Parts: sequence; C-alpha cells; structure tokens
Amino acid sequence: MNSTNPINQHRKIRATMVLHGVTQGQIAAQEKVSEGYVTFVVTGRRVGHRIRAAIARACGVSVTELWPDEKPDEEEPDDPEMPAAA
Repeated sequence: MNSTNPINQHRKIRATMVLHGVTQGQIAAQEKVSEGYVTFVVTGRRVGHRIRAAIARACGVSVTELWPDEKPDEEEPDDPEMPAAA
C-alpha cells in the first residue's frame, strides 16, 4: 500500500492541472464522461485509468508522477463510468 496522503495527492493533481491550464470540464468533455466522474478520479474515489491517462497527457507528465500507485503497464479496465452530463 502506498503511504501517500490522499488529500495531499489530490491537491498535487489539482495544482498540476491548474499550472498547465487543464480543467476537469475539459477532461470530461474530451473523454465523454461527467465532470463528477473526473472529480472522483482526481480525489481517489475511483481509479479510472483512462481518465488518469488523459489528465497526465494534458498536463504533459507521466501518470505515475500524479498517481504513484499506478503501474506503468496497468491493464485493468476502468471503473464503471458515470454517464456524461446532458
């Protein structure tokens, strides 16, 4: 188990997103999921490998830089996603 404090981790993720001008709304629209689902991934309530990858890509960093618990070759399916907001 990773000893990274989840509160500090999601603050780091959000700070990285702000620094790179990336919003949760942009990621949600790009990945066709709800903004709430992106929030769940950022805050650690859902894993969402595809969303993690999209956030990292948009910020120009590796997934493991934002989520140290992520294995580079992780192939688990995403959590069931919430439908995109209408």
